Amino acid sequence: MLAVTPLPQLALLLLLPAPVPPSGPGLVALTPVTPTPTTDAAGPALAVNFDPATWTLTWACDAGVTVTSCTATPGAGRRLLALPQGSCSCRFKVMVLHHGVTLEVDAKIAAAEGAESAAAGGGATARGKLRLVDAGALGSGAENLTCEIREARFLWCAWRAGPAAAGDIEYALTVRDLTGHEVARCSAPPPRSGHDPARHCQAEGMELLQESRAYVAVTGRSRAGPTRFLDAMLVLKRIERLGPPVNVTSSCGPAHCMVSWAPPPTWAPMSAPDFRFEVEWKSLEPGSEARKALLLEQTHFAIPGPAPHGRHEVRVRAGDVRTGRWGDWSPANTFGGGASSRPCPGSRTACRTTSA
Repeated sequence: MLAVTPLPQLALLLLLPAPVPPSGPGLVALTPVTPTPTTDAAGPALAVNFDPATWTLTWACDAGVTVTSCTATPGAGRRLLALPQGSCSCRFKVMVLHHGVTLEVDAKIAAAEGAESAAAGGGATARGKLRLVDAGALGSGAENLTCEIREARFLWCAWRAGPAAAGDIEYALTVRDLTGHEVARCSAPPPRSGHDPARHCQAEGMELLQESRAYVAVTGRSRAGPTRFLDAMLVLKRIERLGPPVNVTSSCGPAHCMVSWAPPPTWAPMSAPDFRFEVEWKSLEPGSEARKALLLEQTHFAIPGPAPHGRHEVRVRAGDVRTGRWGDWSPANTFGGGASSRPCPGSRTACRTTSA
């Protein structure tokens, strides 16, 4: 796993005082404002920080202050509750942040006799509020993010630059697991010429991710100033695009031609009932129309009728019964008319043909 770094280009508007960390690539930009803590008695103020890469809220471990609860309300989502941990922090479940988020801390301030009285329910109470907003200009970031898992090992994502995006923006896509650890990353440099808003990149290493969900964020860097980010939660089994079936072979006899194959490798575990297959074949004679057959839990197919005269071609694709999504077609496999074994150019799929 790679080291966790915060998302860039965020601004925190604090209603409690907070230290300002050094700025630089990959660091959160903090903008403290006049603190206005809510308390019913004089007491120490909390120094509060939020790490959006791990969704963790932290504060100074001052004697006499006991935090009892933390809440987070994303700009688009339901309110989340987290209990304090021993390290003077609250860790929330994964949440999308590009709409902004409001964080609140409830604390008890102990009387002079010690912190034990706060834990027991005595002393004053205080509430701190923290508002996180995106520091980038409206329309400067990525929009319309779509992602697919391909070939069971990488994440391919596409998006469009916003209408106010500068022409020199270099985008980066980061994939994190549910603990905030980075598992994959890719970048999309600006176009060499013109202003093409379409961007995409491919993050390798998804086979290392063992969870069913992942957090992705698209950030941008430009000399024109801060760029808005776009983040999302992905349910990975719903976005997997199946590759073509492997080991496609065909053979012809006097009565029929038989086509067989093996299911493609997958990122998410799939059993035989989860697959469906479509077989398409046609004659190579001019004007011939393709014919198709849909198969469930079957990895072979006998093309009906007598063995075709002349050369034909066949291809196969796999689909996921659970999601209804179809994968990529295998390369065309030629059979009949004395066709012989040949490789499938530009593909890992092995194509072999024989004829009687």
